[in-house]
Amino acid sequence: MKKSVLFLTALLLAVFALESCRKNDNNDVAIATAEDLSANEDYTEQIDLDADIAVEERGGGPCPTVTFAQPEGTWPNSITIDYGASCTRPDGRVLSGKIIINQTAEIRTPGAVRTITHEDFFVDGVKVEGTRTWTNNGQNTDGFWSYTKVATDMKLTFEDGSSTTWNKTRTSVLIEGGNTPTHWDDVWSSTGSASGTNRNGVDYTANITEPLIKRASCRWISSGVIEFSSGIRTRTLDFGDGACDRFGTLTLANGDSYTIRLRR
Repeated sequence: MKKSVLFLTALLLAVFALESCRKNDNNDVAIATAEDLSANEDYTEQIDLDADIAVEERGGGPCPTVTFAQPEGTWPNSITIDYGASCTRPDGRVLSGKIIINQTAEIRTPGAVRTITHEDFFVDGVKVEGTRTWTNNGQNTDGFWSYTKVATDMKLTFEDGSSTTWNKTRTSVLIEGGNTPTHWDDVWSSTGSASGTNRNGVDYTANITEPLIKRASCRWISSGVIEFSSGIRTRTLDFGDGACDRFGTLTLANGDSYTIRLRR
């Protein structure tokens, strides 16, 4: 009888230990996925801003070098944005390599399409690959310019060799800054969905439940909520209340929450 009790106790302890390990693993998966989601969003916004500045402000500084295949103002056109070996941008980020843009018309023209690809392109040492396509939907009922932005086969490769991949579709609305010549006062509001694989090889799907707000003057998304699922569990990532900081709140299915650091 004593042996049976000892065996049952050992079995229960093993089950509890296994369950605890699973919970920790699930937390690790959620945190890694949330961090990669925030990185994906931020790098996408970085590329969009730099593409706008390069095409419409001719780079906005001593670097990059912007080259038009056809005379400026001619459409369609191909534009090469060359950051060279190292180009420090006004927001402090260091870019290198090239962004290649093919554009059918001036981007504020309804129906205009901008396609963005990359050639050995890095942001702060992280390699960015894939294709981004903008389509101008015209002005919405509030008079703001609206775009459908599709990311295909995007990939970030980090300095430690790990990588994350994703595809997504966004409706992005330029809610501020659309009537000024500079892009540094732009504010975008985005909704949509995504799917991808985090740097640990775990697949996920994601939907924006509160619009993501990205100010060009801030390095990070400052507000908005993404709901994401990996396996049977659903979590949320809250980017904050509008303050320009690098912190977000990850909430698990059981209500537990963690503060995570967004990319540098």
